[in-house]
Amino acid sequence: MSNTDFNSFLSNTFTDLSAYDVLKHDYMISDSSGVELGFVNEDSVVDDDDQIVFEDGNPIFSHFNLYLRSHILVYELPFGLTFDDKRGDVFQKAGNPIHTKEGDFLGSPFLIDHHKIDNTIISIDYNIDDMTIKSIQIRDNNLLKHLKV
Repeated sequence: MSNTDFNSFLSNTFTDLSAYDVLKHDYMISDSSGVELGFVNEDSVVDDDDQIVFEDGNPIFSHFNLYLRSHILVYELPFGLTFDDKRGDVFQKAGNPIHTKEGDFLGSPFLIDHHKIDNTIISIDYNIDDMTIKSIQIRDNNLLKHLKV
């Protein structure tokens, strides 16, 4: 977040990006485009219970989530995917995932396939009803240690 070029990119690309707030979440979100820009911030020191920030730390851009309406920001999705693709199409284009997670979170079933290109993880979250792509997360596998595959 301290990089001038990155801040210039943000201001030139998004008109409605939410502010980064280490207490609330790890994302800056654009409501109009639907993109979510994620950060790791291992240097921050916070008291979650009392909602106090002792040290702001150094947020480092680590991942982003794309949804159907946010794909306009990207010229080409990984593996030549489109948001119309079903899970079988994804397997044909991207190959078999290196890891699959499925289950139920707060009463909502989920299915996420993880694919890997070098040190980048592409996680594809599916709409359970029709198995089309709901969202695509692209992340640095080394920066998000709690999600490392």
